[in-house]
Amino acid sequence: MGVLDEYNFPFCVTAHAFNRDKTQVAVCPNSNEVHIYSRGGAQWALTHVLKEHDLLVTSIDWASQTNRIVTCSQDKNAYVWTLDQAGNVWKPTLVHLRIHRAATQAKWSPQENKFAVASGDKCVAICYFGEDNDWWVSKHIRQPIASTVLCVDWHPNNVLIACGGTDMKARVLSAYIKGVDQKPAPTAWGERLPFNTLCGEFESPAGGWVHSVAFSPDGEAVAFVTHDSTLTVATPATGEVVSVRSSSLPQLALVWPDQRTIVASGHDCSPMVYTHDGAAWRLAKKLGEDDKSRRSATASPSNSNSAFNLFRQMDSRSQPAKAGAAAGDGSLKSVHQNTITEMHRDPAGNPAEISTSGLDGKLVQWSVRA
Repeated sequence: MGVLDEYNFPFCVTAHAFNRDKTQVAVCPNSNEVHIYSRGGAQWALTHVLKEHDLLVTSIDWASQTNRIVTCSQDKNAYVWTLDQAGNVWKPTLVHLRIHRAATQAKWSPQENKFAVASGDKCVAICYFGEDNDWWVSKHIRQPIASTVLCVDWHPNNVLIACGGTDMKARVLSAYIKGVDQKPAPTAWGERLPFNTLCGEFESPAGGWVHSVAFSPDGEAVAFVTHDSTLTVATPATGEVVSVRSSSLPQLALVWPDQRTIVASGHDCSPMVYTHDGAAWRLAKKLGEDDKSRRSATASPSNSNSAFNLFRQMDSRSQPAKAGAAAGDGSLKSVHQNTITEMHRDPAGNPAEISTSGLDGKLVQWSVRA
């Protein structure tokens, strides 16, 4: 069984992040708020609501070691949230981003001493704690970025970042901060890595916005998915750039569970597992579609009520039902019934587990190897 756990929220989930032991989850209900739920048995109970942002929250990342949360929003701001144990209250610290367009994604570095914020301001803000000013400050990576940055990811060495966006390029750049980072060991991406050094630039054969980008667990390769329904994997040590075209709808999220496995998900509603067989990357399976015993949390109590099923499908997918696209009860064969908006690796580092959230309100934990 691919599904380990499945829960339905009564709203679209546009972003989510678990704490380290997955007893708490932070979700964005498609608004300017972040809701934190705690697990009690099989249910999730709302415990905190974070309300500092003025516009839609676009990204949430929960640091597994320091237990800090970073959020960013279309209001051009980012906040670092720290739990006050005495009062059981999450306290925000405003980050000095210095951007003039919406922030699109935020992600902690592996050592959790800095984080990156992608934005529509044609830059990536590398944020770190300024001891002199006692707040979070930023330094911008701008060249050669030519348009909105949609996604970022950190290299395991805590110095390099990968980013991609609407200029149809995926890039690897240096985010080295003097006084914060130690000099990194040489990698296939280069040896001398001053701030804003371009280490690699890639694009898919047919072009398309880069929706998600991720380094391999060892940092020796980078993968990205684009709006032309293509997965591209670049390996600088060999100079190899491999693209795998898909007949499905475009993917929006991408993770590497392990060195030979990539999972991508998005508009097709099912996580797609790609594996390397020693010669090439190939689509191995779609998660969830072979689970015949799965019952959706929103399933109708009776399959005979066709009118109910029709309206339920229209509500969950925001479009009329189409013949041949649904299972017998009127729902899609996939676990998610609408676009998967975000996907994360297991925060404790288990390579076999991932989590997804989507516009259908579902939060699903998966076993990739099931």
